[in-house]
Amino acid sequence: MKKVILLVVLAALGVVVWALSARNVQASGSIVSLIAQQEEPAEPAAEETESKGFTGKIASQEGKYILQGEDGKTYQLDDQDKAKQFDGKNVKVTGTLDEENMTIHISEIEEVEV
Repeated sequence: MKKVILLVVLAALGVVVWALSARNVQASGSIVSLIAQQEEPAEPAAEETESKGFTGKIASQEGKYILQGEDGKTYQLDDQDKAKQFDGKNVKVTGTLDEENMTIHISEIEEVEV
């Protein structure tokens, strides 16, 4: 009896695995295109590679320095040492924005007058 139950459970698991893998292959079109997609490095979005200027005020939030942008958005800053020097000051941060997690990869920070 135990062998029958084990056999049924293994068969059911096999069907589930097969169904999931078949669904993944259908979603990508073919296994070849799935492999090709995995081998190609993802290209960064244009917004992520283009250096821009962001103005606002450097502030400390939960132990990390952030930029409270003039546009009303809050940006994380990747270089905390650079940001620390401008705590509480109005600045222009030049760098690239990773929009997925709203982090500016800082190239330069300069103080600006309001």
